Amino acid sequence: MKIETKGMIAVLLAFIALALASSIINPLHEATDELRHYRFVRYVAQEHALPVQGNLPCRMQGHHPPLFYALAALATAGIDTGQDVCYAPPDNPFWAYRYWDVGTDNKNQYLHGADEAFPWYGGALAAHVARAVNVLLGAGVVWLTWLIGRTIWPKRPFLALGATAFVAFNPMFVYMAGSINNDVIAALSGSAVTLACVRLLGDEQGLSRRWGVVLGALFGLALMSKFNLAAIALLMETAVTYVAWRKRQWRLWLDANLLIAGMTLLIAGWWFVRNQLLYGEPTGVQRLTELWGARNPWESWGVAVFELPYAWTSLWGRFGYGQIPLPEGFYTALKWVTAVSLTGLLIPLLRRQKKELRQAGLSLLFLLLTTGLFFGVLFGYLLISPAGPMGRFFFPALPALAVLMFYGLHQWTTLIHNSQFTIHNSLLLALIANIGMASLTIIALFGYLQPAYARPPSFAADMAVPNPLNAQFDAFVTLRGYELSAATVRPGEPIDIDLYWEVTGQPPGNYLLFIHLIDEIDTMVAQRDTHPGLGNFPSSQWQPGDRFTESIRLYLPETAYAPATADLSIGLYAPEGYRLGITGADGSGLGDALILGTLTIEPAASDYPNPLDQNFNNEIRLVGYDYDRRELPPGDDLAVTFYWEALPDLENDYLVQLRLLDENGGVRAEVNDRPQSGQSATATWMPGQVIADTHLLPVPPDLAPGSYRIHVALLDSMTKEPQNIVAEDGHWIDNRLLLARVVVRP
Repeated sequence: MKIETKGMIAVLLAFIALALASSIINPLHEATDELRHYRFVRYVAQEHALPVQGNLPCRMQGHHPPLFYALAALATAGIDTGQDVCYAPPDNPFWAYRYWDVGTDNKNQYLHGADEAFPWYGGALAAHVARAVNVLLGAGVVWLTWLIGRTIWPKRPFLALGATAFVAFNPMFVYMAGSINNDVIAALSGSAVTLACVRLLGDEQGLSRRWGVVLGALFGLALMSKFNLAAIALLMETAVTYVAWRKRQWRLWLDANLLIAGMTLLIAGWWFVRNQLLYGEPTGVQRLTELWGARNPWESWGVAVFELPYAWTSLWGRFGYGQIPLPEGFYTALKWVTAVSLTGLLIPLLRRQKKELRQAGLSLLFLLLTTGLFFGVLFGYLLISPAGPMGRFFFPALPALAVLMFYGLHQWTTLIHNSQFTIHNSLLLALIANIGMASLTIIALFGYLQPAYARPPSFAADMAVPNPLNAQFDAFVTLRGYELSAATVRPGEPIDIDLYWEVTGQPPGNYLLFIHLIDEIDTMVAQRDTHPGLGNFPSSQWQPGDRFTESIRLYLPETAYAPATADLSIGLYAPEGYRLGITGADGSGLGDALILGTLTIEPAASDYPNPLDQNFNNEIRLVGYDYDRRELPPGDDLAVTFYWEALPDLENDYLVQLRLLDENGGVRAEVNDRPQSGQSATATWMPGQVIADTHLLPVPPDLAPGSYRIHVALLDSMTKEPQNIVAEDGHWIDNRLLLARVVVRP
């Protein structure tokens, strides 16, 4: 067996091992839309029919063509899940907490129990079998990538082997292959059509009726995989027409196109007829938009461009619904690798390597067309879909991109060694690419995906815990000790809290943990609520004798008022609202909230009170604010001073909206005015200028005593629409900023 064949087998086995590992460490239905895809599979397996959009009480991906779902249903048909098609695991209400952070804090959308543990049975077994089907489909994509490279460079096998690295060890592709979805079979269908077209372009005999049958069959299967593959018809027709023009085979061109149309109708025509009968149009997309909503493409260009960076990260590795990102350095490194490799495609042109261009130039142009086409498909999706950017929609072109990338990288080595091609260089570069990308995938899966769903660490019974106190929460759990990361904190900074729990009794259900930071005027500065274990160890799974360390981070809002002092307290409560009583080690009652310590809140160094860095629509930055007081009686005015900085792109005229809100979000007082009592239009501000702007917010004379929230927003003076607050990485935070609370006292 040749070394390149052995290498390809090793890559395939490594891919299968990593994809299966991903399917095991990733809890069920945590991947994007996996539960909806799984429902489709179970519907086909149990009902022996296809779902009709909108006819079920739960959502499923019923608008998709059925090829993957039929295969997965066939593989799981004999498994009795004991579950309704619309089954859903318990939700974790805190799962989107700081979704942009790299970490492990409430990354799970669902609460997972013993019913998902190995050995699998019922629904868990059916889901894992469906995932295994997808792993095999993913292996097919890797193999077809290799075949594309071998077709282009039959005498340079290591170019093909190196290209597989960017598919087999793309962390996102491995992750999706270990999940239930139709994006992997779409990649398989897309790569099959790409391979066929590349072979057609290199066929010395030119067109034949056989090519019409092959391309028609592949296109029909592609349409049965995912509807966005309809765009691949452009690639097929480009290849067929070019070959007909080059060989002067126009009669065969007509025959081939007729055969393509006939085979496509034979395989996929029934699907479009069904859609026409059910929904009144052949694609079913109109019904989909009625159920799920749609963007107006003429109005969403700016949004689509804004979402492209997210689409890039989700092409390489952004797990779950995007709430498990990799560190930014990963994406930056891949961006540089991609840029350098694609730039390398220009080297044969610049060096005028006629032989090189003659051998592979046409195929590479076709792969560039494939890459551009599916970038267009992805961008078109961003224009019309409110579901957000999904890099996986580019998967059908991933093999084409992989071949281009490795060939471009290889061209740089020919520059360095001043030679067009050496087997040694190709083999070495292929090894580096595969080992490097495989290492990246291993780090992504086991360094970021697995910890996101891991239970909290345990500690030994005889361990000396910090700050021992042995506070008993009802009869269920004892807080053995705790540790705070600091006694002083500034607005915008986090404080880390370690809690050492020992379970003493079986809880009857799920209790939630709260952490409150309450200042000296009795207002809530910051709070966290979560299932224990940051969502991964709910109390319904506790067993007497369990000991675990809860490490939780509490962020002070940037708008927290300083200087101040605040008590940090914790407690456990039922979803119904009641709290567990707490008893001290000496048997004394401690109420239902245990104070762990008092923190000092210091102001950050700045020229402005309560300094901030809040970017409103990249036009105005709020750099600080101040109250004339934080306690006031009903009927008085609260003076709020803002410090606005004009940014270089400021052109529009804005109003400042200031609101006083009650606990239910009801607006109890509001003012809307231009800055400085209407005397300073924002459009007249100079870049870099800081404007002190005071507004008086009247407190109603009949307002009940209590704690109230203050919101500020910038409104477009014409449309009255609030402007978005933009984070450093470009994501939108909100369109209103919550400031520190005030207290109304009699």
